[in-house]
Amino acid sequence: MVKYIIYLFVAALLTFAFKSRITALSYNDYKDTLGALLNISSIIFAIIGAWIAIVYPRAMARIINKQSSAQGNQSENKESHKDANYLSELVEIVMVSAIVLMAVLLIQFFAPILKGLISNPYLPYVKYMNFSCVSFLTIAQFTAIFRVILVNYFFLNELRKKNVNDRIDELHR
Repeated sequence: MVKYIIYLFVAALLTFAFKSRITALSYNDYKDTLGALLNISSIIFAIIGAWIAIVYPRAMARIINKQSSAQGNQSENKESHKDANYLSELVEIVMVSAIVLMAVLLIQFFAPILKGLISNPYLPYVKYMNFSCVSFLTIAQFTAIFRVILVNYFFLNELRKKNVNDRIDELHR
C-alpha cells in the first residue's frame, strides 16, 4: 500500500514540475498513452491470470479442495509457502492491471461527456488532476511490468537452483 502512496506522490511531483505545460494539454494528447495503458494492462492481466491457473495447479487445487496446510509433510508446507509468495506477487500484478484497465475505461468514457460541463475557471485544475491520474496509472503499470520481469527472473533462478540440487543428489547416489 505504501508503494502506491509513493507512486501518487511521484505523480503529484510530476504534475507540479510540468504545471505550466499541463494546461496546454488536451484529451487528444493523452489518447495514445491511454491506448497503450489499455493494451498493456489487458495483456498483463490475461498472461498473468493464465500463469496463475497453469503454473500453480497445486495451490489452486488446495483452494478448491479446501485442504488445510497442516495436512501433508514439511516439504509440502515449504513448497506451499513458496507458491503462496509467488501467487501473492502475481495476484497483486493482476489487480494493478485490472484497476488500470478500469480507470482507463472510465477516463475514456467520461472525458467526452465532461468536456463540455467543466467551466473555464476550473479547467486548469481538472487538467492537473487528469495529468496526475494518467501519471499515476502509468507509473503503477510500469512497475507492474517490471515486477513481472522480476518474478520471472526469481522463478527461473529457483528452477535452476532446484535443477542443480537435483543433479547433485543424483550424482551422490
